Amino acid sequence: MTEQTVYEVVDHGKMDALRKRHAWLVEPIYRASDHITRLPFFTWVRNLNDARQFKPVAEQLYYHSATFPKVLGLMLGMTSLRNNPMMPFYAKHAFGEADHHMLLRDWMLQHGLIRNASELDNVITSLYTNACVNMAYQLAIEQDQEKWLVAINSGIERCSNDFFKVVAPKMYELNAGHCYFDIHVEADEHHSIMGLEYLTSFPEDCDPADSHRAKVLLRKALEGVSLWGAMLHSWIGVDYLPRFDDEGELVNPPGSQFRLQ
Repeated sequence: MTEQTVYEVVDHGKMDALRKRHAWLVEPIYRASDHITRLPFFTWVRNLNDARQFKPVAEQLYYHSATFPKVLGLMLGMTSLRNNPMMPFYAKHAFGEADHHMLLRDWMLQHGLIRNASELDNVITSLYTNACVNMAYQLAIEQDQEKWLVAINSGIERCSNDFFKVVAPKMYELNAGHCYFDIHVEADEHHSIMGLEYLTSFPEDCDPADSHRAKVLLRKALEGVSLWGAMLHSWIGVDYLPRFDDEGELVNPPGSQFRLQ
């Protein structure tokens, strides 16, 4: 498999401007996603000493990675005529993601996580893997463009970027580096903020406390972060759903009883 080069070069100046304009949304998302990176899943990743230990994560990640372009295709296919200008945005994202699960499959075969590709057909996805994917399906069916942008592009893609920023170098440390992990480091950073370019109905000084719609979007984005965090922990056998207030602060940190299996 070869990498598809459809992603634009990250324009950091534009990203910074969008982050400032939509600080009411971006800052809580970034705060929440930063909390996720300090939770035990990432300690588990950093403590890996063999790529094969990544098997329970990779198997679930394969399903997530294989399903995501289908959801993007659904979002594209259901786009109304009045929203035709969004079609290239969805189409490029779907095309860019289309073969990523195959790259992951090839990596798993190469490093002995699975003996043959058919093993992946027998993986039982976790409750929170399904919940995270089903949220994307819900948003695609609902066709609320702003909810999609804040929850998928700004929330979950931000968390995905954090995930791969840790996993990609760890795999090189284990002599198992691969383009599957590498391409998500920059691509997901691009997706996590550039979608806000199409969020045009809010002024720069928007205060969610003064706008019911803004509060709806903020909480949908934080819901995505919560489900992502729960999904990661379910991959290592831990039942934990992180929850956040409207500032993106973690309201239920894991206590001393929290243990990895």
